Amino acid sequence: MKRSLMLLMTLGIVLACEKSETGNQDADRERLAEMRQEIVDLINAVPCENAEDWRPEALGSKACGGPQEYVPYPEAADQSGELLDLIKEYTQFEAEYNKKYGVISDCMYVTSPTGVRCVDGKPAFFHAETTPPVVTE
Repeated sequence: MKRSLMLLMTLGIVLACEKSETGNQDADRERLAEMRQEIVDLINAVPCENAEDWRPEALGSKACGGPQEYVPYPEAADQSGELLDLIKEYTQFEAEYNKKYGVISDCMYVTSPTGVRCVDGKPAFFHAETTPPVVTE
């Protein structure tokens, strides 16, 4: 009887820990989503009038290294550095999340855009041609 009771108690503790870990992961995932949305909202609130005021900034962390994506960063508008700090905080938190929960990713390298252009008041990335033009005579 004692043995059965101990087994049941041990099983209950294990299941409670697993459920608690899942709940924490859901909460952490939700926090990541909220942080990312805040970053996007702050970026979208800045009109793109001069492309030289913007640059690509890495955002997030893949489980096997490197950023998840790039976002247009309004360098001139973020004089306090608050947005850049939020981007770095998000990236660090996602790296910790990946490690804590054993997340895996596609490990595809995400190339940094060459720069930013202003299109209809919104920032848009561009990539320089990586293949040299063919010269024919």
